[in-house]
Amino acid sequence: MLFNKLHKFKFLFIVFIFVSFILSFQAAGAATGPDQAVIDQLNKQLSEQQKKIDEIAGKIDQYKASIKTVRGEATTLKNQVTILDNQMAKTNLDIDSKKEEIKQTELQIQKVQLEIKQNETEIAKSKIELSAFIRLLDRYDDKNYLSVMLSYNSFSEFFDQVKYSEDIQRNLQKTLNKIQELNEKLSKQQQDLDANKKQVSELLEKLEDAKSALLGQMDAKNYLIIQTQKSEKKYQGLISDLKKAEASASNQVTAIERQIRAELAKKGTNEKFNNLSDAVLIWPTLSHRITALFHDPDYPFIASIGQHSGLDIGVKQGTAVMAAESGYIAKAAMGTKWYGNYVMIIHSNNLSTLYGHLSSIIVEQDKYVSKGQIIGYSGNTGFSSGPHLHLEVRSNGIPTNPLKYLP
Repeated sequence: MLFNKLHKFKFLFIVFIFVSFILSFQAAGAATGPDQAVIDQLNKQLSEQQKKIDEIAGKIDQYKASIKTVRGEATTLKNQVTILDNQMAKTNLDIDSKKEEIKQTELQIQKVQLEIKQNETEIAKSKIELSAFIRLLDRYDDKNYLSVMLSYNSFSEFFDQVKYSEDIQRNLQKTLNKIQELNEKLSKQQQDLDANKKQVSELLEKLEDAKSALLGQMDAKNYLIIQTQKSEKKYQGLISDLKKAEASASNQVTAIERQIRAELAKKGTNEKFNNLSDAVLIWPTLSHRITALFHDPDYPFIASIGQHSGLDIGVKQGTAVMAAESGYIAKAAMGTKWYGNYVMIIHSNNLSTLYGHLSSIIVEQDKYVSKGQIIGYSGNTGFSSGPHLHLEVRSNGIPTNPLKYLP
């Protein structure tokens, strides 16, 4: 019994010495240091960046409201130019907003990196404290129990110190808990850093999308001015012609698909097409940058003609275009007024894909094509105001949102 008590007294005595060391160590490093001052400055800059972003967002909302108002008015050349001007102004603000968001995220990255550095310093410091404790245990392992007791002036003082040492043990546990908390915090900060870096990459892509959209809007305005020569009469004639061209092209594509499917179905199981596996589409280009959505309300003067029937993918002139799925080439057309040079492939599941505005086609009509095979190269043919790929996905002959089928 006496041995156990003495052993306990010995341990508590060592803990007392150790914690005294810790307290002096922590007091020496208690200052916030230059890193904290930098973090405080970054917080201030982040707050200023958010104000800039909010101000730009307010201006964007004003242009959106203006565009909506003008769209509700009669379709005239003047109104269409006003819409395009507002869209260009709004897109310029989108670009400015993305740039400010990138700056904000880069500041956030700097802040997290400094916080990680601080945490790593704290963890290293706590490890030094624990190492010191282990060394003290080793140093006092062979110390005579009696000498521990005799180091106090009285038994009363010794027992008072034992009670105080119990509080010190709790402080030691807090130090151990602190290390665990710091490690968990460090892990979270590393995740935040990775997320911020990914966010910068995504914002840069969106910035490029916005720049492409702006170029498309500028090209659309130039096309409109050149074609109409600022004449309302010519504008109305242009819109009428484009409506007819769009309706004719869409009806023709639907009719061709229906005819080809019927002919292939008559050939039975001996025909390759009738043995195709279920269609699962892939992106037809390496780029996944979308410059115009399916039924996009911001598509240049499309509201005057109809709905945007596909997805526009932002690619440079001459970019390789691949078949989104294996299938039968129902049409490989050159020089059409609406789609320009285009390829239509029919697949299983009553799906078909159409690739418009190509600069060139390198496959033959009435032949089979494999998924991922290059069928042509992107361009600016037909009704197009700039190089891109127009992708349509049709279900039972009706245009549907390609994003429902793309991974």
